[in-house]
Amino acid sequence: MNSLEVIQLEAYQTPEVIEDAKKDYVAFGSGNSFYDELIDVYLNSPTSHSTITGIVNQIVGKGIHAHNASKKPDEFAQFRSLFKANDLKKIALDYKLLGEAAIQVSYLQKKVVKVSHFNRETLRAEKCDDKGAINAYYYHPKWKDYKDGDKLTRIPVFGSGAKNEIYIIRRHIPSMHYYSVPDYIGSLNYGKLECSISEFLVNEVENSFSGSKLVSFANGTPTVEGMRRIKQEITDKLTGVHGEKVIVSFSDSVENKTTIEDINPPNSAEVYQYISEECSRKLMIGHRITSPLLVGIRDTGNSLGNNAEEIQNAHNLFENLVIKPYQNDIIDAIDDILAVNGISLDLYVQTLTPIEFTDTDNAITKEQVEEETGQELSTHKPDLSVEHENLMIEKLSEFGEDISDEWELIEETAVTNPEHEYSLSKIDMFANTADADTKSKEDKGLYKLRYVYAGNPNPQRKFCVEMMSRNAGTKHGLLYRLEDINALSALDPNKGLGKGGSDNYDIFLYCGGVNCRHFWKRMIFFRKRDTQGKFLEPSSTDDLENDKRVANVPSLKQKGLEGTPPADRPNKGRAS
Repeated sequence: MNSLEVIQLEAYQTPEVIEDAKKDYVAFGSGNSFYDELIDVYLNSPTSHSTITGIVNQIVGKGIHAHNASKKPDEFAQFRSLFKANDLKKIALDYKLLGEAAIQVSYLQKKVVKVSHFNRETLRAEKCDDKGAINAYYYHPKWKDYKDGDKLTRIPVFGSGAKNEIYIIRRHIPSMHYYSVPDYIGSLNYGKLECSISEFLVNEVENSFSGSKLVSFANGTPTVEGMRRIKQEITDKLTGVHGEKVIVSFSDSVENKTTIEDINPPNSAEVYQYISEECSRKLMIGHRITSPLLVGIRDTGNSLGNNAEEIQNAHNLFENLVIKPYQNDIIDAIDDILAVNGISLDLYVQTLTPIEFTDTDNAITKEQVEEETGQELSTHKPDLSVEHENLMIEKLSEFGEDISDEWELIEETAVTNPEHEYSLSKIDMFANTADADTKSKEDKGLYKLRYVYAGNPNPQRKFCVEMMSRNAGTKHGLLYRLEDINALSALDPNKGLGKGGSDNYDIFLYCGGVNCRHFWKRMIFFRKRDTQGKFLEPSSTDDLENDKRVANVPSLKQKGLEGTPPADRPNKGRAS
């Protein structure tokens, strides 16, 4: 009579939702331990751990911010004080790993005063009321150790009006009313199998004897009790922590000797490698990974290699189909909780993704893309074309003014931020307008506003050489209205070279181009006569603040700042 014992590997079943008439809560999984199974796979399956960790990091990104934070600073400050970064990361991990996440919300005088992560695996749903609503969850620190009679803590759900409530983030899954399973549930078996393979291979290395040997005794069949005793003795002797290197067998004859046979399958190394790779592949499918590189895993199989376009496409697909739905669910939960305090913010997650991998085609605004990525969008590197340069030099004789002694310079300031200079036309100095023949819309009352090209006295660029040479023989340099500078910029025959792809290269913004050492200097002049036409005498004091001619003019000085030529700007004069 032969006796053979083998280990049975049970097929994984969808977790049961068990309602016990004697209990107030609803169990989840065999032995009420489904969440423990998920956590065990996460901790012991290398592929599952790396994949889930990588996805969670992308869900959290660089943190949650708000597009309207500057408009609602008080509300944004409240959001920051309620939702800590560490809690948000734990919430994201639970939501991905367990399929649900829990947030504890505490109140004082009907206002939310504290929000914190709550371990989802410690909660079980209360049985529904007669309307099918879940009104509370029960807390126990370790449900697998729960015994009848253990005290449970009942926590009402969000919106119940209690001082402490629980908010559950979960996805709708048909036929699952009490709980939701994670999105990778279809590949969970492969995570368990990977855990088993890992454990088996570790034991194979640590033990010199394993279940790949068959020991046969040819000296008769002992009793059942005798077989169990002999089996236990062999197991104790040969399968310890490190096993035995030498097997000693005693027999009374050659015919009755003990035999040991290998039962390893042929090419076992290849079999284990295939199973391991198949587990990893199926886990990737279960988590909807479009490329292993996106979660920090180097795929040795059918990876995307160095094809940047395919990697970018894989990322955009992964970002939109996997990451953003998680982020949106978490932000929706935050919005619900903030609404209790009357707070409404346009929240978003600052992504970890570099801009070149970000799908910006459908972005609302360039500024929002920059906010969400935390980086500036690169548009165009402006460079003064030869054609534009020659046209400007040809037309320069039509522009420029050598101001007469009728006008006195009262303020001279280097333009440090050319983009803000266009707002000067809104300044209301005086009601009457300067009566010079070549007035500018920037001229106000008895004042003239002009600009002079300044900077490096020994230029190399053709345009800059011409501009600086025109200053020679003048008291203040050859002066230009803002309209003159814009007209020179408009001579550009090439389109799309300006900031953000505008129609013209902007001389006022970029001067001679990238790394140019020149800048524009703002000059404000006062006409030396009063409203009756009488010329005013020069001021008897050097203190212009006490001079009646300039006492009422708003100061445009940027004290402590010097001219900022393109070469000294953070982007060296490149458009950003």
